[in-house]
Amino acid sequence: MTCCAIVPAAGGGRRFGGEQPKQFVPVLGRPLLAWTVERLLSLPDLDRVVVAAPPGRAVETMEMLLREVRVSRDVGLSTVEGGRRRQDSVRAALVAAELAPTDWVAVHDGARPCLAAADLVGVLRRAAGSGGAGAVLGRPVSDTLKTTGDGRLSSTVDRSGLFRAETPQVFRAGALREALDRAERENLEVSDESSLFAPGSVAAVGASQPNPKLTDASDLPVIEALLRRERGVPNELEAAVGHGYDVHPLRAGRPLILGGQRIPNETGLDGHSDADVVLHAVGDALLGAAGLGDLGVHFPPSDEAWRGADSSELLRRIVAMVLERGFAVRNCDVTLIAERPSMAPYRSAIEEHVAGLLRIEPERMNFKATTHEGLGPLGRGEGMAAHASVLIERARAGV
Repeated sequence: MTCCAIVPAAGGGRRFGGEQPKQFVPVLGRPLLAWTVERLLSLPDLDRVVVAAPPGRAVETMEMLLREVRVSRDVGLSTVEGGRRRQDSVRAALVAAELAPTDWVAVHDGARPCLAAADLVGVLRRAAGSGGAGAVLGRPVSDTLKTTGDGRLSSTVDRSGLFRAETPQVFRAGALREALDRAERENLEVSDESSLFAPGSVAAVGASQPNPKLTDASDLPVIEALLRRERGVPNELEAAVGHGYDVHPLRAGRPLILGGQRIPNETGLDGHSDADVVLHAVGDALLGAAGLGDLGVHFPPSDEAWRGADSSELLRRIVAMVLERGFAVRNCDVTLIAERPSMAPYRSAIEEHVAGLLRIEPERMNFKATTHEGLGPLGRGEGMAAHASVLIERARAGV
């Protein structure tokens, strides 16, 4: 038994948030829709896939799929412009598929990339052997259900016999076409295809494997974890802490620059660049957290290009590297070790400047200073040092 898959993927994904529809949100480096379509194309029981793309984006979507999807067998793939409602998109794809009335069609959500081959086979077989209108993959409801009113729990709903419908939903092409036409005549809008058919005419098939749908940002880690497990890919680092340290001697005739601020002082820090120990410590902490080496790797003192360099520009470059790795800075804490001058007058300016470089709110950046109590070279005022700690987290769309 072979079947054509229809993928309604024309929605705006408003519940997910973000700047683009959820079906185009990057998941492990590829748009979510590419993962779903690749999964369908790999299943031997499907001989064609038709994707209903957002209005005006059918060509763009097809180009993306051809670029991102790996196909291991000869199977048809096409796109068509979908509509405002899910049923409009299904209808458009059904017309484009040009199926005979007795052909089977499986409607599958574009935001469900983890469909198991065994579950597709199960719902196809049940549809063919049920003697009814078709079959739907899903699972019994296990949570306790409540009704609410005015923000309060009202009553408990008996969950026995309740079934959470998922996809694919499988029907004969002719029957699905007739059901869509009837809904159009009766001005009926439905959230899934099984609702178009009479009660008791569609078989329920329990899913054997997780088949989550991306609805909001909380679903994304679950989907990523399932895709990684299937491919034997280690889980990505979700958050990391980095520590940085820098020290420079003081020398007459040099400007004292700390945290991007020029501080009046009789001596300044000596170094290949402007020797800003605060920004150097922050930069080293970021590089360490992201696994990118240290300052010497990226801005070696042997390279004249960095002589006298503005450390604020160096930190901007480091932040860009961290963002390219898929991380965002969450907070930063810096301790300056210096006998003099007093840093209290400059604390706010330093925090605001560094926060801007890190692309975080000022309240997430903390700067403090302490002395070395007269001990050692730092205590004798021969130099200054700084420690920095940073937290970076995996940046996610919609979060």
